[in-house]
Amino acid sequence: MLPKSKKMAQYKQTVIPEVSTKEWAGLPLAATRKKMFDYYKGHYTGKKVVNKDIGIAVEFERAGSKKTSYGGSLYPKKACLVEVLDQLIRYAKYSKWGERKATDPDYVIGFLNFKVKVRINGVLEYVHLVIRVRNTGKFHYSLEVNAWEK
Repeated sequence: MLPKSKKMAQYKQTVIPEVSTKEWAGLPLAATRKKMFDYYKGHYTGKKVVNKDIGIAVEFERAGSKKTSYGGSLYPKKACLVEVLDQLIRYAKYSKWGERKATDPDYVIGFLNFKVKVRINGVLEYVHLVIRVRNTGKFHYSLEVNAWEK
């Protein structure tokens, strides 16, 4: 399945999700994390999204809510992405395969790297989306966007 043959048509992202930091800016860190956690649980847990580029189905598991909200650095531009997370995964373009590292858990096979455009506060941004491939056949993601304002 990966990587795609050069004979296949190149995928081009035609839908660009839009989101605003308005409701996320100014919140204390603990409140932001709690809001993200609750949003994820209420909107995504138990659902599945198929990526348009390579056709993998990413399941939104309960464990993903904690990773999304409490894992890694957090700032308003990243926090607001939880509102369009399903769209980010659906429209992301596959960029490359990442090998597992010696420090990764045994169940990790490798990483699928994606990039996706999103409009945050009216400004076009590129988000780096990583899907962790597990030996169980499930996919787990993480995402990054530039923290600084242009």
